[in-house]
Amino acid sequence: MVNPRIIVVGAGAAGVAAVSKLYQSGLTNVTLLEGSHRYGGRIGTTPFGRDGGVVELGAQWCHGEKGNVVYELASAIPGLLTSSIAKNNLTLVRSSGERIEEEVFQQLIALAEEVEESDGREVFEGSFGAFFIQKFWEKLEANTTYRDIDRETAGQFLVYYHNYYRGYNAFDSWYDVAAHETDHFEITEGDQLLAWTGPKGFSTILDILSGNHPGSSASVRVPLETITVFNQYVTNIEWLGTPNGTVIVSSEDGTRYEADHVILTVSLGVLKANHRTMFTPSIPPVNQNAIEGIHFGAVNKVFLYFDAPIPSQFGNAISLLWFDKDLEALRQSNHAWAEAVSFFYRVDAQPNVISAWLNGVEGRASEQLPDATIQDGLLHLLSIFARGVDFGNVKAILRSNWSSNRLFLGSYSSRSIITERLQTGAKYLATPLADSEGKPLVLFAGEATSEKYYSTVHAAVESGQREAKRLIDLYN
Repeated sequence: MVNPRIIVVGAGAAGVAAVSKLYQSGLTNVTLLEGSHRYGGRIGTTPFGRDGGVVELGAQWCHGEKGNVVYELASAIPGLLTSSIAKNNLTLVRSSGERIEEEVFQQLIALAEEVEESDGREVFEGSFGAFFIQKFWEKLEANTTYRDIDRETAGQFLVYYHNYYRGYNAFDSWYDVAAHETDHFEITEGDQLLAWTGPKGFSTILDILSGNHPGSSASVRVPLETITVFNQYVTNIEWLGTPNGTVIVSSEDGTRYEADHVILTVSLGVLKANHRTMFTPSIPPVNQNAIEGIHFGAVNKVFLYFDAPIPSQFGNAISLLWFDKDLEALRQSNHAWAEAVSFFYRVDAQPNVISAWLNGVEGRASEQLPDATIQDGLLHLLSIFARGVDFGNVKAILRSNWSSNRLFLGSYSSRSIITERLQTGAKYLATPLADSEGKPLVLFAGEATSEKYYSTVHAAVESGQREAKRLIDLYN
């Protein structure tokens, strides 16, 4: 059997999925190059909290069941997934400390979902933010279902929901998003917040893919430890015009690798920063346009570990509703960056840990602040929105820094007004670089190359398997 030399760049979900499918299909002459010292990429399972406990600095939940390759693989092994506590006992809290009634909370969420799914979105010419605000007020006034919602609460909810949306889609503003999108994100059916159990958390999926988990159904165990070269930060891929038609991959330390094909799984953030120098010759306009047009943003997490369990009166999650005067006071204080926080939530299997997401430009800026400043700011927010709750003392803090980490330069992709203006999308980003006879030399994988599921781990896994199959079919 022909056994071409294949290099996979990046040992995240897409890279491990690609190299595993290749190896398990008989294309075993593969090398996995990873710029860091670990597997996982934007899966960042990290020890924290109680003895043996972990938290997820990156991907956290398995989203959905039907049509989700991650769920299909993990659910075949009993006990790996469980419904997250973050689904229940959620509360909207005003900056006065007042908790919004559950019925009103549910009405607001239903209203937001109704607005997002409105038919008029498909023909609206402006931004999603403009569309959402317009339709929100129209439906609030017209539908008697929402008569219990007063306008002040509704206005506060709009501010909260914008901040939440920034985190959900890794945007700085919903005014950067087109109301109508060419690539339509699809939510897989089923439970959207499935938490991982066990000591390896979300990174368990890497062992399942590669046949290194005892419950994996993979027919062949992939010896990742022997085919992976760590600390290889790729700086250049010479893909056309080389002797014998080989692809030459160069790393920062001067090492050069020759291959017949390369599957590139680095983040879109890395491609945005480096594509002009990363490829020799330059990549075609269709790929460049996609790299520049698809949005790639950052969301960060902070975990606080207390010396006592989180009190039950806190609930499982609180979402923050600001009075205008209180938000303005925050903006004028040393904690101005904390506007990035839209909610706090408990962490599954970690009774002493609480977490917050930091969204938008303030979330990115917070990466440059010391731990003590971040800790003080979060405790300040908790003193406002969880008044009277005694959390005890902070024992440790753990934070992500996705936007400043040169291996990622962000968290995940989405679609913006620029994406629509340039008429680009995932299928253009995923277009392989081929020789004059059409043979694919450099193939692109990663969540940003998915038309339907971008920003998710199941998108990353599918994309790696997709590009591996492209080569498998070529040699079959």
